[in-house]
Amino acid sequence: MGFTSDIADFDRKQFDALDTKAGAASSFSRLRQHEQDGRWITRYLGWRDGDVLKAAIPLYRGRMRTWADPSYDPGSWGLPDGVGEECSPRNSLLVGGCLDRRTGFHVDADARTPERLRRLLVEAAGLAADEDRCLLFPYLYGDARSALDAATGDRVVWSELGREAHLFGLADPGWEAGLASKVRYRLRRDQRTIADAAMTAGEATWDEVGDWASQLIADHNAAKGQQELPEFVGFRLSTWQENPDIDVLVFTAEAAGLRGVQTVLLWGDELEVYEIGLAGEESDERFALYLNLLLHLPIRYARARGIDHIRLGSKAETAKARRGGVFEPLYGGVLGRAETRRLARGEA
Repeated sequence: MGFTSDIADFDRKQFDALDTKAGAASSFSRLRQHEQDGRWITRYLGWRDGDVLKAAIPLYRGRMRTWADPSYDPGSWGLPDGVGEECSPRNSLLVGGCLDRRTGFHVDADARTPERLRRLLVEAAGLAADEDRCLLFPYLYGDARSALDAATGDRVVWSELGREAHLFGLADPGWEAGLASKVRYRLRRDQRTIADAAMTAGEATWDEVGDWASQLIADHNAAKGQQELPEFVGFRLSTWQENPDIDVLVFTAEAAGLRGVQTVLLWGDELEVYEIGLAGEESDERFALYLNLLLHLPIRYARARGIDHIRLGSKAETAKARRGGVFEPLYGGVLGRAETRRLARGEA
């Protein structure tokens, strides 16, 4: 067991095999990109049994005074009794991830037992306590939360931060037939709505459409209350495109003079619906564009290529649930500075 600052010290295949729950967002190649982000100091807590990697937990210390992504501010998580207020970027140690709002927990089943996981957490807490930091666990899935609770005696304080929608089983030729009748009816009605819009659709690379698609996505985000420059959108997508293990694809569609784009990320045997850009005021044609870009084009693409799993993100739950989406909660947890010091001493 020990610390390293370079993910390349671990075997790539073994690292990714420890946990695929968060998909591309916590993959070896994505976390390696985060090492180049000057806003963070990155360490990894590794545990090997001979040549077998049992755990490799990323740990991030911020260099900023404010949160680069406000969704990572525990003061906004709705925790009880102001639990998150003492945790600023400068006095927090983030466990598992610092970006992308999904965190894998790269600890195998043998190392997730309460006793063994506690040993790992004591080491992480020691690193945090040396600088009077709290431990933050951002955007973890339920199985990781349960393991952490067992290892810490339920001392981590949690809040649900959202729910990620999924479609599973698309590689099965009988996938649609196996859906509930109401879901099948909704999908067929969508297809009629799309056909009535006399829509044209296609596929493109980010390089082909990025110049104008960045503006479209930025405008769409602004309409939803997330203000940012098109250059930031372009940088975000270009970074994904530079990742050697990720393919970035863009679905495009036009109807009634309206234009839309949907970016998707391809990693392994899953497709992630990423960012949408859609112009115009609410109308039947715009709704048809939305349905096609968000759901039907990704579903058709995945099924044609034997891709079994689509990640649909954490927004528009009603629309996704009506079309077969299943949801998994994501949690944010805080172990305050006093509790972190106690854990580091083996007392918590």
